[in-house]
Amino acid sequence: MTIETAFKGTNVRTALKLDEQATRAALIAMLAKCVRFVDANKTLTEGDEYKMVLDELVKGFPTFTIEDWRLCLYMMAKETFGGYYERLKLAQFVECFTKYEQLKQPVVTKIRQDEAADFERLRTEALRHITPEFATEINQIAARVSPQDWMRGEDRLTYTEREEMEKRAKQKTQE
Repeated sequence: MTIETAFKGTNVRTALKLDEQATRAALIAMLAKCVRFVDANKTLTEGDEYKMVLDELVKGFPTFTIEDWRLCLYMMAKETFGGYYERLKLAQFVECFTKYEQLKQPVVTKIRQDEAADFERLRTEALRHITPEFATEINQIAARVSPQDWMRGEDRLTYTEREEMEKRAKQKTQE
């Protein structure tokens, strides 16, 4: 699993709203598996400690998906974020989740830039098909009016200018 695929998963807060009991059980199971794997002397032992860690992590990292949790806890088990020195409590989880968030940030930025570029490309393509006569050349009379000015009532086309534009459009279609 990669950060890109984890980013496209189900948000933890959304999952908690849809099915709180199952989501909490899954997240606590992931935490317990990580704690067992790390095998630290001072670690989470009681259910209340797991609940507190879970609540704090959900509150502190609301944009994480369930897949982000899985990947982050897997990276913690591999000690990607550094050693734990026989201690694995809330502070260590918060520190590792923060480091994962820093790792995730450039990937999310790239995904958002790609989405924006795709949207712009699709928008340009759609506009080209909707108004082909305006996509190839600039209409000098219509270009003199900015949309903001037009909405304010300034620099609107006069009746004669509009008639002239319609005549030109008819001439182009007849040619």
